[in-house]
Amino acid sequence: MKTRRRPCLPVIWLIGPTNLRRIATATGIPEERYRNGALAAGTIIARRGAILAMVPDRDIATSGLQGYSSAKGKWTIGLVPEGGPSDAVATPNCLENVAACDEIIGGFTWHHQHGALCDLSDLMICVGLSCGTITGIAWTKWVRKPRVPALRETFSAIPAEILAETDVVLIERADDLHTAVKRELEPVSKGRSSNKSEFLRS
Repeated sequence: MKTRRRPCLPVIWLIGPTNLRRIATATGIPEERYRNGALAAGTIIARRGAILAMVPDRDIATSGLQGYSSAKGKWTIGLVPEGGPSDAVATPNCLENVAACDEIIGGFTWHHQHGALCDLSDLMICVGLSCGTITGIAWTKWVRKPRVPALRETFSAIPAEILAETDVVLIERADDLHTAVKRELEPVSKGRSSNKSEFLRS
């Protein structure tokens, strides 16, 4: 039996809250807006021919996966942290939901998930904020990638101090996300094509 291999496509990490009820109560933003934003993001990632990467716990990740699958996305990567502090339901949720993914990556703890995802990803789409989401964005400072289109209608504010040290691009509405993702992926796609050409000539 042949083992399927990850296609050579850009990888986009979808990041956002895993407890929407708590976050929506705090911000006053309807849960539906978060879910619709994640569905739109998943759909756009699929239509741009990119790979969806996520920690498949709850809410934003699973809504994004639903949008990606509905749009017949080509490949999904589920990262499942092993050990370390997390919400009690997080690891069981990940172990259950990762069955829907094409590729599973483990071997790291909840402490290390953000650095691992930054290393893996060419772009990070942010739908909503939480402690974990802010941590993921902050990690892009030290890994020096990826760029972060953040859906502005799904959070109250990203602190100015975080924006000063990271490469966050504020996207006002979900309708604007498609154009933003297309723009951000163009240099990534060109780089991959160039690397492939160099490999074939060598």
